[in-house]
Amino acid sequence: MGLLVKNCSYLGSSTGGVYCEGGRIARVYHGGEPDVPSDTTVVDANGGTLLQGLIDTHCHPFEYGWLKRNVDLRGTSNPVALRLRVQAGVLRASRGEWVVGMGWDQEAFPDRRMPTKADIDAISPDNPVVVSRICGHIALVNSAAIRLLGLGSRTGPLFERDQAGELTGIVKEDALTEVYRAIPRTAETLAADLQSVETEGARLGLTAFHTIVSPEGFREELEAISILASGGRLALRHRVYIPPESLRFVEERRLRSKLSGPRARINGVKIFTDGSLGGRTAALREPYADDPSNSGLLKYRDEELADLVEEVDSAGYQAIVHAIGDRAVEQTIEALSRVTGAGNPRRHRIEHAGLLPRDLRSKMAKHGIRAAVQPCFVTSDTWAVDRLGEDRLRDLYPFRSMLREGLVASGGSDCPVESLSPVLGVWSAMTRGGIVPEESVGLDEALGMYTSNAASNGNDDYSLSEGGPADLTILDTAVAGMHPALVRRVKPLATVVDGALAYSYGLG
Repeated sequence: MGLLVKNCSYLGSSTGGVYCEGGRIARVYHGGEPDVPSDTTVVDANGGTLLQGLIDTHCHPFEYGWLKRNVDLRGTSNPVALRLRVQAGVLRASRGEWVVGMGWDQEAFPDRRMPTKADIDAISPDNPVVVSRICGHIALVNSAAIRLLGLGSRTGPLFERDQAGELTGIVKEDALTEVYRAIPRTAETLAADLQSVETEGARLGLTAFHTIVSPEGFREELEAISILASGGRLALRHRVYIPPESLRFVEERRLRSKLSGPRARINGVKIFTDGSLGGRTAALREPYADDPSNSGLLKYRDEELADLVEEVDSAGYQAIVHAIGDRAVEQTIEALSRVTGAGNPRRHRIEHAGLLPRDLRSKMAKHGIRAAVQPCFVTSDTWAVDRLGEDRLRDLYPFRSMLREGLVASGGSDCPVESLSPVLGVWSAMTRGGIVPEESVGLDEALGMYTSNAASNGNDDYSLSEGGPADLTILDTAVAGMHPALVRRVKPLATVVDGALAYSYGLG
């Protein structure tokens, strides 16, 4: 059975539509209405905008699904609010069961202090608790978790201590992986989590995720994707990125061949080089403006990272490397430039590429190194000038310069760090919340970050044309020429994957 989308606009072109059959775009037409079979499903866009399917090129759907059924701390404005939400999670849990949450941000607290175990110990004496900061690079654990995991004797920068030498409960970076590995999980539960996020993604207009698999839960997460893929139960496409820790597991289980279909495909390996600006763990060339003794943390020495990238490239994977601070970006460029060759055929890329001055943009362009950016960061990182100072702020998330200087930059959310909505991402890229407005991009460029550039960065080369995959997003209004401030109000009318409706307004 075919699908007809009619009465839609193509970013300013004349009204027309597309007819889809067999998962492909069979016909693109302008004006009139084609003769189609009587059993065709018809979507009337009523003048709305037809787009190549929107893609999120950096998200954590398993973490988001997990968060949706645990303690959501986004929007908490003080430690008391944090404690009350954690307490609600404790009351729902059985004695001894882990209580997990995410989303607090000390920058939203009146005194901007990090929470400590003292804020939550009294309400969680019998339950281990871990609640991570919104960035996912810092977490708070309570005393019960410290005892259970034997963390009391740990030292070093990943385990914060107070002036008396006691653990505060704040753990950072690799220490979080150790904590999360102790939390029980099952593939069946994670599969349900993933389907829940797919439903939300389709409602928001997304046709595909670049799905980041976690270091601590890769076994169960990969099994969950396999269960859904083999049963034909994935609603959207997934381009899967695994952690280095899982390479042997993936090869031994032959998962690259099992997950190589149109709905789920292992694309590459996600590598971390530094942390976050919000947590002051992103690695900078110069110290933080609001913490002059600190320049952040690098996870690898230069040769270690170069060796890991070479291993990933030699195995035939795409390397996607988390680097936010300019020191981390510089280290990543040096490592990737050893394997990019002529034109970077594997499409290795840098995730976030937060602080990106001209010299680093030039090096990326020279070696064909790509980027996956998160436009909502620029509107939510309201404290960025405190971290970097005015001079460095102009090089933070420089979307316009990246695109104009020849970098292939795609858009994503880093959900659950930011909203899963690609429309909000487009709006953020166009408006930037007024921060360094000269780095704003136009509507076509912003949408391209979530369509053509996104497809290309996932090794999917297709466009909105006859013969191409029938992955479509239909917006509820004509957006060509729309004032940037109004873009965030646009809603998806329908989402089409493989020529079938994944979401349609009024139909769920």
